[in-house]
Amino acid sequence: MAILSDDYIIKSNGESGDGRYDILLIPFDKTKFGIVIEFKQIKKRHNEEDKDFRERIDTSIEKARDQIDENQYYKELLVNKIEEKNIIKLAIVFAGKEPYMK
Repeated sequence: MAILSDDYIIKSNGESGDGRYDILLIPFDKTKFGIVIEFKQIKKRHNEEDKDFRERIDTSIEKARDQIDENQYYKELLVNKIEEKNIIKLAIVFAGKEPYMK
């Protein structure tokens, strides 16, 4: 994340909308994308768990995305003149140290 500091204001656990986002990237150039990131953690894969594991990941990703929208974590980006079409809502789920996204 530190490498992005030339292009973005990097904030973590700040209040925006009706809650606290995990990470918010506010671009200095208002024509660039603003990014809100929500992290979730699930237990690692159990022996011979394939379908259930994928379902747990997908469910957690959906919950994180819903949390971003329901709590409007992106509001601070709108206040900073980032157009809604230029907001990326990123949900990252970790199973142990393995990240998953859609």
